[in-house]
Parts: sequence; structure tokens; C-alpha cells
Amino acid sequence: MDWLGSLLPWLSAAMQIWILAVMWRRSLFARFPLFAAYIAFVTLRAIVGSLILSHQELYFFFYWITAPLEVVLTLLAAHESFMKVFGNFYLLWWFRFLFPSAIISALAYSGCTAYMHPPVNTSPAGVAIISAQIASQYIILGISVLFFSLVKFLNIRWRVHEYRFVLGFGISALGMAFAGALRSEFGTRFTFLNEMLPPVAYVIALLVWLSAVRETEVQAEPAADERPLPRELMQELRYHLRIVRTFLKKG
Repeated sequence: MDWLGSLLPWLSAAMQIWILAVMWRRSLFARFPLFAAYIAFVTLRAIVGSLILSHQELYFFFYWITAPLEVVLTLLAAHESFMKVFGNFYLLWWFRFLFPSAIISALAYSGCTAYMHPPVNTSPAGVAIISAQIASQYIILGISVLFFSLVKFLNIRWRVHEYRFVLGFGISALGMAFAGALRSEFGTRFTFLNEMLPPVAYVIALLVWLSAVRETEVQAEPAADERPLPRELMQELRYHLRIVRTFLKKG
């Protein structure tokens, strides 16, 4: 199955270029500049990485220089969609803490997981790489869970681009996190699964993103007078909080 491992990176690069081309043709760069920057960066990173893969020391430094940038761009791209959907809710002071709280919670969870279940049969450098990858993917997972939980809880209308962008990030992160957890728990017993899960999950994420940018009917932004006012937001949130409190009292 070595051919599959060689094919998936090039397939991903081709799909990323396709996504950028569609976004350019449909003038989506202006609406989602951070998502476009993320796709362009990971495409360039994958191509350059494949060209220097045979030079192990050079590839190692290249990986560690660019990996943090990819994580930052991923978070910014996810936050871009988050803000487009929940921008009005940032008028509430406590809502501004939800996004960083998801990041902190994900970091804490990944740190506890790495401490309680350290990777077996792995060098210190390998432990550092695996732990960093798991931490970054848990952050993205936490953001995705927060996003769709709020959408469901607050009954937000469907936004095809934003929802599918965040969904794609969540699928990719889930594949990486699950592969990292397998590696931490079982070492090299499931090498094929560890190696194949992340790229396969990423290809699925690319398909989700491609389906989003190829949508023929662009979702229009609500008119200014249709957007919920802070008072309406507070009324909606208080209604849901009363339901939660009533449920807790009954329990």
C-alpha cells in the first residue's frame, strides 16, 4: 500500500489548487481571505516538503519552522468562519471568552492525555512531535465542537460556506487526533492506521471544502435591520438558560 501513501499527498495538493481556483473564479477570496491563505500555505508547504523529503535534516527544520505557522493559519481560518456566524454575539462580553476557552480546554485535555498516556517505544523527539500534533488537533476539535454546539443551541440559520469550512477542519483534526491517540496507546502496533488516517481524513475535509466553494447559490448576508440586536440576543439566551436551570432543578 506504499502507492496509496505516495498518492494521497499529491491528490491533496491537486484538490487544494482546485479549491483555490474555484474560490478565485467565484470571488470568494475577499469573503474568506484567511481560509484562502491557509489553503495556499498548506499547498506550498506540501509541494516544497515533497521536494526536500530525501534530505532528512533539512526536512526536519523545514517541518518545525512551518508547522506552527500552519496551526496558526488553521486557527485563524476557523475563527474567520466562527466570527462570520457569531459576530453579533460578540456584543455580549462573556461570549468573547468562549473561543479562547475552547482553545485552553483543548490544550489542557491534550496535556493531561500526553502525561497519563505517554507514547510507547518513541524517542524524546518523537514524543515532542506527537504531543504537539495532538495538542494542535485537539484545539481545532474543541473549536469545531463549540461552533456546532452553539449553532444547535442558539438555532442559527444555515451558512453553507462557514459550516462546511469548520466541518472540514473538524474532520481533519479528528483523523489526526485519533491517529495520535493510537500511537500514544499502542506504539507501532497499528502503523498502517496511524499513517493513513490523517491523510485520508484530510482528503475527506478537502472534499467538504470543495463542495462548499462550488455551491452555485451564494448565501446572502442578512440585511442590517434583520440582524439580531443585543436585546434580542439576551432574550434568546435567557430563554435557553431558564430551560437549562429548570432541567437541572428537576434532576
